[in-house]
Formats: sequence, C-alpha cells, structure tokens
Amino acid sequence: MGLEGGVWRLVRREELVGEIVVEEADFPWLHGRFVPGAAFPAVQPLFARSLALSEAEDWEAFDDAYEEITSTVSMLSPSGPVAEFLLHIQDDRAWFRWSDEPFEDADGQGGGEAGSAGPSAGSDADVDPGLDLPVMTWERFWQLIEIVGGGAGIETCAQLETGCARLTEVLACEPLGQIIGFGERLAEALHRLDQEQFGTLPITGAVLPDGSPFPQSSDHFLYTRAAVVAAGRDVYESVFHDPERFAPFTARQCEPLLYVHEEAFELVTGTEWDRLTRYDYESCSNADGWPELRG
Repeated sequence: MGLEGGVWRLVRREELVGEIVVEEADFPWLHGRFVPGAAFPAVQPLFARSLALSEAEDWEAFDDAYEEITSTVSMLSPSGPVAEFLLHIQDDRAWFRWSDEPFEDADGQGGGEAGSAGPSAGSDADVDPGLDLPVMTWERFWQLIEIVGGGAGIETCAQLETGCARLTEVLACEPLGQIIGFGERLAEALHRLDQEQFGTLPITGAVLPDGSPFPQSSDHFLYTRAAVVAAGRDVYESVFHDPERFAPFTARQCEPLLYVHEEAFELVTGTEWDRLTRYDYESCSNADGWPELRG
C-alpha cells in the first residue's frame, strides 16, 4: 500500500460518482475535498448508511452495507484502478485507505471489521485506533516470531531477550505499516490466550510457604502468554487444544516481546510509540475468556 496525492476518481460503470482532491495523508488514510459527480446522488445514501454504522461500531451491519458500495463503485488512483478501498464521504470531505491487494480481517481473511471500520473525519484519539491500521498477515507475523528462537531455542530468559533484540532489528527494517501491523497481531495473539483455563494454572515449580500451588499474578500471566507466542505458531496453536501444554510456560516469561514493535517504531520514526491496539492484551481483559468476570 502506498500513499498518493492528486485527484482520485470514483466511477459507477462509466459514470462519474465524484473526485477526491487529496490534501492530507495520515497514514494509512488519505483525506481530501470531495467534488460530487453526476452519479453521486444515486449512491449517496449508501455512503451515509455506512458512515453511520461505522460511527455506531456496528461492524457486522457495516460490512453488509459497505459491500453494496464496493459492488457499485470503483476507485481510480492517479496511477490507475485500485484493488480495494475503504471510503467515507461526509458533505464535501472524504477520507479513505486503499490497497493493491484485498484487505485482511483479524482472522487473516479478506473483508471484516479490521479492514472496514475507520474513524470519522476529525475524530479524536479516543476512537479505537486499531480499526484504521494496516494489517500484517498472520503468516508474516509468525515468520517474524521465528526470529526469537522458537520453542526449542528460548529455554532461558537470556535467550528470550537476545531473540527479541534480533527481532527488533529485523522489524525496524520493515515498512512502518508493518511495524504497526506487528503490534496489532501481537496484541490479538495475547488477547486470545487471555483465558481462565490458562490464567488459573499455578506457576510450574513454585509453591507457597504452606506447600500450596503458587498462583500467577496478572503481570506474570501476561509475560507467560508472551512466552507462548514467542515459542512459535505450532506451540501457540497447540495450547488451545491441550491447556496443559501452557503449564511449562508459566516458568518461562517473555516480557521483552511486548516492546519489540514499540522499539522498532522508535528506531524508524524517532518518536515513542503512543498508539492503542485494537485488542487489549492485559490480563482478564478478554471477557469471552473469563466468563465469570462478565457483568
């Protein structure tokens, strides 16, 4: 995905829906002045509905509504047609993101809310920023995680720290969007592991003074989940089928993995990471994983 200024055109069949004169880039979004064409009145209700659903965060309904737009309207960049785009129009303003390839959702498939939902014009920082970010594929995420060392190569905390340092260096060579995308995928992977069946396991090899099992604290559980992710895709996926496979990692924490993308971001931009991810990975934040905490 790249960023291009100039004039972008929207067409319906051979009719001009409108033009967007790009005035500002806020990666990965482009913002500009919208000039309606003769075909715009016919599709204006579609854009109004999709914007309202986006602001209401009704992503399931949004996907259905936005599909009507993409099946009706095509976008042309200054360089030619684009494969996929997410566009909002409000009065004389338009903001959009685009890609030469299909957007991917949180499960690595095309479409879905990760590729659809975005902030409204002039939105504040309290809008969930994870919804307007570029996406890293799960395949690429796990390829990068392999740099840490994998299940057999990270038996000590020192090895974990060294592996995470290597990963930071490699990630810093990726496009900025992929650094952000890595942070999003990491947060999602940790969020999925945030389940009662894992968090209530005692720390392997540790006991309280009275000999009873030593429970995990919130921080300990977070760093343990990071160690599971650092062990690689096969290990990560296996624990969902057999929670006992999670148990050994309670004695192997990987806090440095949490900061890899933040450090890479700072190396590339010279500024500190100040973004919120779409998924909250703090312990007990996954309501589906802790049903007893719902209410």
